[in-house]
Amino acid sequence: MNRLWIRFSVTISSLSLVIVTLWAVIERMDPVISWGGISFDNEIRLYALFGDLAQTMVLVGIIAVILGVLLSHGLSAPIVALSKAAREIGSGDLQQRVPVNNHSQELDDLARSFNRMADDLENAENLRKNMLSDISHELRTPLAVLSGQLQAALDKVYVLDEEKLANLYGQTQHLIRLVEDLRLLTQAEAHQLPLAIVTVNLVELWSELAGNFSLDAQEKGIQFRVEKMDRLPNIQADPGRLRQVFGNLLANAINHTPSGGEIIVSSAVGEEKISIEIRDTGEGISPEQIHHLFDRFYRVDTSRTRDTGGSGLGLAIVKALVEIHQGKVLAESAGHNKGSAFTVILPIYPNN
Repeated sequence: MNRLWIRFSVTISSLSLVIVTLWAVIERMDPVISWGGISFDNEIRLYALFGDLAQTMVLVGIIAVILGVLLSHGLSAPIVALSKAAREIGSGDLQQRVPVNNHSQELDDLARSFNRMADDLENAENLRKNMLSDISHELRTPLAVLSGQLQAALDKVYVLDEEKLANLYGQTQHLIRLVEDLRLLTQAEAHQLPLAIVTVNLVELWSELAGNFSLDAQEKGIQFRVEKMDRLPNIQADPGRLRQVFGNLLANAINHTPSGGEIIVSSAVGEEKISIEIRDTGEGISPEQIHHLFDRFYRVDTSRTRDTGGSGLGLAIVKALVEIHQGKVLAESAGHNKGSAFTVILPIYPNN
């Protein structure tokens, strides 16, 4: 970087010296140039002319060097700061940022791009740390149960009867589901989950879903209605992943709606997008909780255990699967005990 600064200074100084010297020569040579050519009658005058030019060149050179140093320093300082910040980020300090007000559109654009990259790296690192912490927390309980009971059986504290074996089996199934959900979520968030994109008949898809979940709702005493779903257009999507998205949302609505409540599924079709809303009259969600609904391992009801409340990855998976289909999912609620609604918006013809 010091060599770059020196090259800037030398280049600017040289250009300044050449320009100013040429201007001085033209100005001083004008009196001794006649229409018929250069007059050499007065040699003393000519020698004085070149002496003055030499003094002018020295003075102009000094001024040009000073101006070149100041200008090149102003140009190279932001680049030096950018280089230093890049080295700090490379060494692990992801909070490094560079100033933007460099009085140059190009340098400001470069600084903004660098800061956005640093923000993305810091957010990705925070997500990684949070995910590792969450995974460790979620795996600790079932593994502790398995380890404790197996150790007790080895120490002959008790015999593993059918009930205890069933409990151990349940813990292993939970671990298998958790690992599979984490694998799916990680692939979807990285947009590396393979999709089998085909033409999906949403009318048939929702007829199948309604038949499956209406029985679960009926057993719990919940009224389940599917409205405005008989004229849905076909879309390009992965039908298996769509079943997973809507299945998670429907199961979530049934779990959080008490007996005597209601779940209504409706749709709205636009020119390029389709919206499907699942609205319930259940427990509702507070404004503070709305912002965390799609976070990993987040549970609205903290009293719900892993056995009764799932892994806490269901809505995070829904969000990731919808986004990998170039759509989005929204949640809204008027508050506690006032129900909630989840809306999935999907493009009819997604971009390739």
